[in-house]
Amino acid sequence: MTFRKISLFALTSVLLATSLIWSSEQADVDAAAPSYSVNVAGTLMNDVYIRQGKAYVPLQGLAEALGYEISYSLQVELDHFHQYDLKAPSAPHISVWGNASRGYTIVRKATQEMSVNDINIYEPELLCPEASDSCKLDESKYEGPVFTKNTLYVPVRDMAKAFNLKLTISRTKKEHVIDLSRN
Repeated sequence: MTFRKISLFALTSVLLATSLIWSSEQADVDAAAPSYSVNVAGTLMNDVYIRQGKAYVPLQGLAEALGYEISYSLQVELDHFHQYDLKAPSAPHISVWGNASRGYTIVRKATQEMSVNDINIYEPELLCPEASDSCKLDESKYEGPVFTKNTLYVPVRDMAKAFNLKLTISRTKKEHVIDLSRN
C-alpha cells in the first residue's frame, strides 16, 4: 500500500510540474505576440481579428471610417445569402455577400446593378459534385470574410484593394500597424 501511495504522489508531482511549466511557456508566448491595429484614413481600429496570418476588421467599422453608408439585406435563393452594400459619393460601390456554408464574395461594382464590368476582389472556392447545385465551401482554401462574435470581419488586404486604398505595414516587436490611405 505504501508503494502505491508513493507512486501516486510521484505521478501527481510530475503532472503538476509539467502543467506549471506549460502554462508559463504559454504566458511567454502570449506576452511575445504583437498587438495589431489598423489605421483607416486617420481612424484607429483596434478590433483586429487574426486568422491564419491575415488581419481582419469589422466591415461596419471599416465602412464608417471611410465615410461609406452600409446597407444589409437577406437574399433568399437556393440558400439564404447576406448582402452588405457599401456606398459613398464619388467612390466605388462595394458589395460583400454570402453565407457560412458557401463563403463570402467581395465585389467592386462598376454600377449600382450587377454588371460584367464588376471586379471580383475575393471569391471563395467551392466543392461541387458534378451536375449539382449543392456546393459547399472549400474550407481548406477559404481566406474571405468571417462571421464571428456576431460581426462580419473582412480581410484588410482584400478590402484595401476593393476600396483602391494604399496599404502599408509598420512593425515593431510589440505592435503591427496596418495603415490604409487613399492613393
